[in-house]
Amino acid sequence: MPQAWFEAWTFAVLATDPVGAARTPPVVRTPAGSLQDARDYWNAGKPLYDPSRITAPTLIVTAEWDGLNPPTIGQALFDKLTNASVKRFVEIGQATHLVMLERNRRQLFREVQLFLDEPQPEP
Repeated sequence: MPQAWFEAWTFAVLATDPVGAARTPPVVRTPAGSLQDARDYWNAGKPLYDPSRITAPTLIVTAEWDGLNPPTIGQALFDKLTNASVKRFVEIGQATHLVMLERNRRQLFREVQLFLDEPQPEP
């Protein structure tokens, strides 16, 4: 991503949180509830839902270098989608958790659009 784009994105994100932006260095504060849920439920073997109950068409997109949600987590979820009418797993190479901002972002957009445009089977 060109540096100017990253700087524009950073400015826009920091503008959403004036308190965090006023810190040195500036930060973007985010709720930690999902991290707590992961610790209390998913990592403790008490998932919040059963993926096998999902029947809707489902697309799982992962990024090769994602340290927060590595592809192994996406693959494990994909394997449990035993009743999804359609399921697809895509791993975007040379990408991180912020793939939507990176050079391979067009692959992400294309994969999502392809999935949304694809005719789905009747229930």
